[in-house]
Amino acid sequence: MLATSTAARSLLRATRFTSSTGRTLAPATAQTALSAIRSFASIEPYADYGKSVFTGRVADEYLKKHGSSGDILSDPSWTKTHADTVAKAVLDWAVDRGANTYCHWFQPMASSGVRHGQTGQVQNMMMKFNRTTNDVEFDFDGKMLIKGETDGSSYPNGGLRATHQAGGYLAIDTSSPIFLRGDTVFIPSAFVSYYGAALDEKTPLLRSNMAISKHAKRLLKHLGLDIGDKDVVSNIGLEQEFFLVPREMYYKRPDLQLAGRTIIGKDAPR
Repeated sequence: MLATSTAARSLLRATRFTSSTGRTLAPATAQTALSAIRSFASIEPYADYGKSVFTGRVADEYLKKHGSSGDILSDPSWTKTHADTVAKAVLDWAVDRGANTYCHWFQPMASSGVRHGQTGQVQNMMMKFNRTTNDVEFDFDGKMLIKGETDGSSYPNGGLRATHQAGGYLAIDTSSPIFLRGDTVFIPSAFVSYYGAALDEKTPLLRSNMAISKHAKRLLKHLGLDIGDKDVVSNIGLEQEFFLVPREMYYKRPDLQLAGRTIIGKDAPR
């Protein structure tokens, strides 16, 4: 527990009257005791906080090495205009932190229910073989950063589809920061089908946020408040509500098994 200033002063006063000689401690000794107490409240143990997340000062430091700044990350269009620059900065940051692998990290369909929170990861090394020298070199560009592909055939698709349409496509989620864990850079991503159908838990959430922002801005404008290019941000307040469903009833509810939530049910009593 961090020592507060009040607790430090109280402990210091107690120390003055409990010295081994039974006398009040000298000012220098008292100051030493206070310094020792204040060390409990030091922020030094948290000096590395945030260094494994590519945002803020961390992103700004590495992007400046490539002629840019962290400000570009505030505009989602950087995926079209500065993708290679961001990729170079992410690579430098990853190497400095001991990473050599990247993955597009997503929450596949039903991960909040049937899959019990399991995430999907498409991992690749940030390296390549130089065909001329046969040396191993770091390799990571904007195209690798902003999109990926995996198999989407194991997810519901609404009917039959051709082989070339069975892929699952990953696109970086610019609203979530890139982060690093161990030797792997995690790139938060959305996961969709060939025709753009959501195959994950995040895409519907992002689309809902966009719809809320769009119509909330329209409403605010009618009320006389024009916020321009800014977005309306949605926040949630988590509630600790638990519903216990008997096992035999759970097996009778395909909506709970497949979607992880109630789809079939009665109207509200009020």
